[in-house]
Amino acid sequence: MKTSHRCLPCFVEQTLSVLRMTNASPQETETILRQALSLLSEIDFNATPPQTARLLHGMIRETLDHADPYADEKQRYQTLALNLYPQLAQQVNDSADPLLTAVKLSIAGNSIDHGVYHAMDETRALHAIDTALHQPLVGDIDRFRQDISAAESILFLADNAGEIVLDRLLLEQLPLAKTTVVMRGKPILNDALLEEARQAGLTEIVRVIDNGDNTPGTDLDQCRSEVINAFNQADLIIAKGQGNYETLSDTRANLVFLLKAKCPVVAEHIGCQLNDALLLHHSIC
Repeated sequence: MKTSHRCLPCFVEQTLSVLRMTNASPQETETILRQALSLLSEIDFNATPPQTARLLHGMIRETLDHADPYADEKQRYQTLALNLYPQLAQQVNDSADPLLTAVKLSIAGNSIDHGVYHAMDETRALHAIDTALHQPLVGDIDRFRQDISAAESILFLADNAGEIVLDRLLLEQLPLAKTTVVMRGKPILNDALLEEARQAGLTEIVRVIDNGDNTPGTDLDQCRSEVINAFNQADLIIAKGQGNYETLSDTRANLVFLLKAKCPVVAEHIGCQLNDALLLHHSIC
């Protein structure tokens, strides 16, 4: 999915959000805003939005001299999700269809995204999780069930901190011995790293690797060879979040995207309604 001119206001708002979060000085704010506008004036519209975000946030981190501006936010949502996990796990176990319930909660976790929802707080996160079970799932859960059963190898592409805890509910419904989870390799936005996977307990139940990259999606040209090989060999690839959709929607692979359509540009590209909870089978042969 290529970067649209309609994405530009989102990038500006992301920049302002980081500046507010880090209490940047007036001088830093002016410098970074000018640099951001200059960078955005020269972007490649054939690139995906996450590729553009990688460049933008690299500039912001370098100018602020801050390796991970979202570190505190990530920890806050990790703690929130970990506190909720036992209750949510019980809900999955008690439900008539544990896989469906786990999918809905995993997608609800996709709402914990400071990169899109700049006013995200605990109240909004809790509301998203609480309402997830009542929102219709747009997609074919029975086909997904069959895909899981037939797959000899599953690759799970993770997304955000906090969200990764709710993803564990879904991962526990998968054949864990056949599953590999891929995390971001370096800090970008509030995307989850190996440390967040450890906090979520994922490393205790499933193979977890990092992709070596800090694109807020999966840019295969930037990933480590281990991840590229796993991607090419997987029978089923489950990709969480908009960033993975934006970077992989034109890729030849057996992909299932799990996401909320949080952006009008993405919703239009998919052909769905804004804020739909999506289980999207996507195969380009």
